[in-house]
Amino acid sequence: MILEFYGTYSAFVNAALLGVFLGMVYDVFRILRISRMPYIAPVGKFYDIIKIPERKPWGVRFFTVSDKLLTLVEDIVFWIIASAAEILFIYHVNGGAVRIYFIMCTFAGAALYFFTAGKITMFFSFRIIFLIRCLLYWGFYIIIYPIRLILQFAINVLRFVADNTVIRVIRAMKKKRLTSYSKKRVSYILAQSKKGFYL
Repeated sequence: MILEFYGTYSAFVNAALLGVFLGMVYDVFRILRISRMPYIAPVGKFYDIIKIPERKPWGVRFFTVSDKLLTLVEDIVFWIIASAAEILFIYHVNGGAVRIYFIMCTFAGAALYFFTAGKITMFFSFRIIFLIRCLLYWGFYIIIYPIRLILQFAINVLRFVADNTVIRVIRAMKKKRLTSYSKKRVSYILAQSKKGFYL
């Protein structure tokens, strides 16, 4: 009887630990969802200083659809993992006989993790993802900004050169062609006026 009691007690503990494990697996999917958010910013002066300028992401509609689809796929994968883990656990502990208290202990373990370590995990994950995103953005900006200035300067120089050489020549040729056409037209009209405009 005592051995049976301790066996049941250890099964309860193992079921709760299974719930903790499933809570950790679900946190992985939650972190993936946070990393896909187009703009996240924790509250605080430090975060306000380094935060990325808020911009409307390119392809918002497509991004929204793809994010919903990925969320659906992640939910399906999670519930497949949770169902398989619960079935294997029940089969290993109780020979496949389903006991409602095993499932309740699993949910209790998941809830315990969610309201304790899960909150701490998401708190730090949110900020770490934000800091990594800001680091990548500002690193990319520091690399790209001088290149952008150089390209802008080169475009302005080329535009200035083109305005003072090629475009000026093209305008002069166009003006000359219009002038020659006008002279021909004037001479034609004068010739026709001498004939009295009769063919």
